Amino acid sequence: MAAAAAALVIGALVVLPVWRPGGANFAAGLLAAQVGAVVVGGAVLVGAAVRSEQLVTRSPDAEQAASLLRLTGLDGGDAGFFRLLGILMVVLGGLFVVVLVLATRFAAGRDPLERVLATALLALEATMSSGAVVAVVLGHRSLPFALGAAALPVLVVATVTCWPRASAETSNVRYNEGHG
Repeated sequence: MAAAAAALVIGALVVLPVWRPGGANFAAGLLAAQVGAVVVGGAVLVGAAVRSEQLVTRSPDAEQAASLLRLTGLDGGDAGFFRLLGILMVVLGGLFVVVLVLATRFAAGRDPLERVLATALLALEATMSSGAVVAVVLGHRSLPFALGAAALPVLVVATVTCWPRASAETSNVRYNEGHG
């Protein structure tokens, strides 16, 4: 519950300053929630990697903690693996947050080009969610596939609502007439 609340607060901080009438409110809200979820989820994963690195580097005679994160047999108890995991999460998560924040701001605005770019990101997400639907149909019932498949209708609605439409005030204006 705390992670969901933090995700919503972060999403609101991203989208509320640029919220404009005529923007795609549903799409902007969905993208803002995704921003918050990525920030909170990334913080949890980086924290787990840092704590696991600390536990791996403990002396061999120290008591083993139950919270040691064993991902696979590939990590081999090497602390460098967890440092790499933390660095990758910060870099890739940061880039993903930047893309989502820009898409959120674009969806909240009225500029047609910006709205097309936000729509393209939402369409990409809907395509990936369609892949999750195919995986669920083929028998993969794990949580990531099920959540991805369940998100498809929401992503389709967000994509459709984000597509820029010609408004009455801009459809009758010829190029450069409204700029004086």
